[in-house]
Amino acid sequence: MSDLIGKLVESAGQAISEVDKGGQIQSAISGLRQRMADADRRRKLNQVKQQLQDLRAQEAQAINALSAQVLALHEAGSLTQTELVSLCRGVDEVRVQIKEKEAELALLQPPPPPQQQVQPEAPPAAVGARCPNCGVAVVQGAAFCQSCGTRLIQEAPPAPVHFCIHCGAQLREGARFCPSCGQSVP
Repeated sequence: MSDLIGKLVESAGQAISEVDKGGQIQSAISGLRQRMADADRRRKLNQVKQQLQDLRAQEAQAINALSAQVLALHEAGSLTQTELVSLCRGVDEVRVQIKEKEAELALLQPPPPPQQQVQPEAPPAAVGARCPNCGVAVVQGAAFCQSCGTRLIQEAPPAPVHFCIHCGAQLREGARFCPSCGQSVP
């Protein structure tokens, strides 16, 4: 079979040589082959770059899961690795600094501007329903203050994520056993 293909290629080459006395067709074919090879190399290069980017994203997700697990163990008081405990204490220190800066920011924010316009009558507000920012009475159930725009309804914090202390797999809320390793979880 390969002999037949070889003869066919040789015959095609001879036919092209007879038609292409000046070498222009051969030059064009050679140029096309080069461009196709370059395009194939670029395609492969982009494919490998994308795979590398995907792997780096997977690595970042795995590191985040590991970090969350270590912090959960630290907060539960069951982390025993001294190197990891010191890193978690560093996180605790940063959290304290964040709270201090948030308090400092609250002190530095200017007081709300005095109300100059008479507000149109609003439906009666519930007793004690006032904007925490400007103190204006707000409509019960309002999401934002009609005077200063401050968000009134606080979004519920996301549910905490739990991980198995034996294998690190993510657990559902209320799980008593790990779905990955089968160990009981506290």
